[in-house]
Amino acid sequence: MYYELGRNISSESPEHEGVVLDILRIQGMGPLTRPAPGLYGVDIARTVDGTLWNDLPFFVDDMTDLWVNNGGVMSGKHRLNLSTFLAKLASTRVAKDRLCQIALLVFRYLFESPQALRSENEEDEEDLNRGMKQLEIINLLPSAVAWLKIAGHNLLDASKGGDTFLDSELGQKSPSGFSPWRYLFWLKRLNEIQEEAKNANENALEKLASDGVNYMVNTMKERNSEVFKAFKNGGDILHQDKHLACLKHLICDDRS
Repeated sequence: MYYELGRNISSESPEHEGVVLDILRIQGMGPLTRPAPGLYGVDIARTVDGTLWNDLPFFVDDMTDLWVNNGGVMSGKHRLNLSTFLAKLASTRVAKDRLCQIALLVFRYLFESPQALRSENEEDEEDLNRGMKQLEIINLLPSAVAWLKIAGHNLLDASKGGDTFLDSELGQKSPSGFSPWRYLFWLKRLNEIQEEAKNANENALEKLASDGVNYMVNTMKERNSEVFKAFKNGGDILHQDKHLACLKHLICDDRS
């Protein structure tokens, strides 16, 4: 039900916020209980992933499976609605930070795999024959920027990087899982996408990528000092990279 509501209701509508609030209310009800055998006490409904209602043990796995299986099929409008819905929930730390694994799937396809801006004359409508691997930058960038805007401060964990990331100079510095180097790689790729969109006169994509860069830089500055330290101490490989030039002013601000 929440999957259908999250993807069909406009992400800009008050009703969309209402669905998020509904889930928070469910979590706030406390654990599902029943009277225990005997005269006293209660039994709490538990699973291996936590207690029912309190921990929403099935929610993250269900949403992840639905994204993997349907993220490529759905239209761009539905994909953005669902991504915004999940990012709003993640920003409240419902189910702790586990929902962020869906953002990581988006980022791996968008930033860590070779992607074209768009196919000629392609419209992002529902396509039952399209899988996640067929999505391009124009399909994934709105979802990624929604995550960066709404839940950027939560995106501090990451899964194993994709091939493009692991083969890069920044990827060679990074262990498995999230690290400051991975965040910098995403930022570098987003700047590259912005430049590519500008050269192709894709104004809407250029603006969207620019917004994403701003969200990432602000998050790095305000919430994740380890990323800033990594850039500051990263040497010429980082400081001379034109696609990371947006961070140089942070060093100047830190010195002033």
